[in-house]
Amino acid sequence: MTLSDGEIHLHVPYPSPLLGRVRALPGGRWDPGLRVWRVPDSAAARQAVRDLLGAEARGGPRGVPEVRAPIPETPVRARTAHPTPAPLTAHSAPTPRPWRPAAACPVDPRVQRFDEEMRLRGYGIRTRKAYLGHARRFLQEVGEGTDLAADLREHVLGKLRAGRMSRSYHSQLISALRLFCATVLGRRIEDLPLERPRREQRLPTVLSPEEFRRFLAAVRNPKHVAILAVAYSAGLRVSEVVRLRLEDLDRDRGLIQVRGGKGRKDRGTLLSETALALVDAYLEGADPGRWLFPGARPAHHLSARSVQKVTAAARGRAGITKPLTPHVLRHSFATHLMESGIDVRLIQELLGHASVRTTEIYTHVSRRQLGLIRSPLDAPPPGDG
Repeated sequence: MTLSDGEIHLHVPYPSPLLGRVRALPGGRWDPGLRVWRVPDSAAARQAVRDLLGAEARGGPRGVPEVRAPIPETPVRARTAHPTPAPLTAHSAPTPRPWRPAAACPVDPRVQRFDEEMRLRGYGIRTRKAYLGHARRFLQEVGEGTDLAADLREHVLGKLRAGRMSRSYHSQLISALRLFCATVLGRRIEDLPLERPRREQRLPTVLSPEEFRRFLAAVRNPKHVAILAVAYSAGLRVSEVVRLRLEDLDRDRGLIQVRGGKGRKDRGTLLSETALALVDAYLEGADPGRWLFPGARPAHHLSARSVQKVTAAARGRAGITKPLTPHVLRHSFATHLMESGIDVRLIQELLGHASVRTTEIYTHVSRRQLGLIRSPLDAPPPGDG
């Protein structure tokens, strides 16, 4: 356990019999970036920690006990009547050892400072978690390096040599390291070898209207049918559709209010009558509570991962061979609007793109203009005359 800026940071291995009691500490919350439990520091909190740890508490700095969570006992499996196996030789199996959880690593103060700087700049939790992971892995690899520029270059090159880094991951790594160096290490970005990779020019996967109808018909749960229909009909990101609330559906105006989308921007988009009917069928006789699409715990919305799994399962049942994720539904929404003649700038507003150049990629997959062109292979042969 450590103290930082008026907080107690608890490092509790998983699993541990203390975990449930740590969750119950007043004001305690899990920080996925630092991977610690954060509890507001106070005399009552310190006493609660002492009571929690009991004999496991050891005197720490400023009278705060160090946390050493007890190792859970290895569960003993019930014996069942089976034939006695043949005796094993000394070399056939290692001597079994009791399971022990990995020791919790102390938080690097530079990583903690990086988290604080991103919080001050208003970065979202997912971005913070990804950037903290990049910074943590960099510091673990270089140790106490003396040449930052050389260390950064070798770190990035090492990942590229491994051959498992996409362009988008490469760009995210550069963004994280640039911000870390500028805000924590105090180094000018211009002096460091942190150039972004060239962007890929990949076209998005798009379902045809018939493929989408087959896909939706293969979804079995009314709740899942509703969430996928809303995602496609409004062009929502999966993170946006799972966070919808009932009051975000403006039935009178036929609009969906998207709150805190990517970049923490609000926007309005379409509310389809067909999708609304599917939502009403899902809600019939049920009260969703805070979220329109709650998860297993009503206080939490359905996770994006759950929607991805539902999409993958329905794709298999529908016999669709194209790669299909919830984001493909967003691509399909934009492409189908463009094919129907909707202006690209209106589509930009519905999708929440900051630049129209991002939206223009759908012009490359739209059949509206391509349908006017006839392939030379299909052209009639020229006349003899």
